[in-house]
Amino acid sequence: MNKVLTILILMTLSIKLNAQDKPSYPQPKEGFKRVDLLLPKMENSKNYKVQVKFSFEATARECSDASFSFNRKNLKEEYGIQQGSRYPYYVIENGSAEIFEGMNPDCKSDKKVKRKIISGQDIFIEYQSYYATPFYIPESWSVEYRIWKADDKYTTVKN
Repeated sequence: MNKVLTILILMTLSIKLNAQDKPSYPQPKEGFKRVDLLLPKMENSKNYKVQVKFSFEATARECSDASFSFNRKNLKEEYGIQQGSRYPYYVIENGSAEIFEGMNPDCKSDKKVKRKIISGQDIFIEYQSYYATPFYIPESWSVEYRIWKADDKYTTVKN
C-alpha cells in the first residue's frame, strides 16, 4: 500500500511540474527594463509576421539617415517555459551600439539635433496575440514594431 501511495504522489508531482502553463520570466538586470509587446487580436494570424527593431534618442545631424547597430550575438531568445520551448522572450545582454550616419546628398546642414534613431537590424517573430512577448532591453532603448502580411500559398522556385 505504501508503494502505491508513493508512486501516486510521485506521478502527481511529475505531472504538475511538467504541465506548467504559466511562464516564469526573470527580473531585468540593473540598467535594463522589461517591455511587453502585446499585439491586437487578428483573424488568420498565421499569415502575419512581426518585424521588431529597437530605438533610442541620440544626437545626430538633422537630415542624416542615421541608424544604429548592436552585436546580434547579444540578443538571446529564451523561453518562459523551458519544456516545450513555450512563451519566448528576448534579452539584449549588452547595450553597446554603434551609430551610423549616412549623409543625404540634398542636405546642406551640419546642425546636430537629438532625435530617435532606429536599429538597422531586423528581427522577425511569429504573430501571436494570446500573450505578451517580453523584451529585456537597456533602459534608454524602446521597442518598435510593424506587422507584415503574407500570402497563404508558397511559390516554388524553378531551376
